[in-house]
Amino acid sequence: MEDGTIHNHICKFKDEITFSFLNEKDFEKISCFFESVTYPAQTVIFKEGDPADFIGFVLSGKLEVKKQTEFKGNQLIIAILTRGALVGELSIFDEHERSATVEAVEETSILKLRNEAFDALLREYPEIGIRILKGFIRILSLRLRKITERLTTIF
Repeated sequence: MEDGTIHNHICKFKDEITFSFLNEKDFEKISCFFESVTYPAQTVIFKEGDPADFIGFVLSGKLEVKKQTEFKGNQLIIAILTRGALVGELSIFDEHERSATVEAVEETSILKLRNEAFDALLREYPEIGIRILKGFIRILSLRLRKITERLTTIF
């Protein structure tokens, strides 16, 4: 996919937390680091235990995030992700394996930012990279707060 189309896709995220710290020129600079991928329905994007090599931004469609339970073959759906959501964000911060399985419920398009591309972005545009990291941290913080609230309702 050409960079112009990728640029248009990224600009759709300008109001999302991850990219809210960026301006139009920033989007132009970072477009070349992304790739667009479309997955048919019922496609496993990655499995729990797979190497974590990219973060994704959902352009369209729906994803289920599933976690293996202690009972072999039983998975718990821990999240449903739709347009604007981040998937696989932990891969940017650590080199651990995937912590969950992600499957496309319907045809889903994702903007992928591979780990090595993000490293290159940080080297080439450190100020933009810092702003993107700030967006990632805000999302992780919000998710942690939600998890904490859910746990307090259990106990």
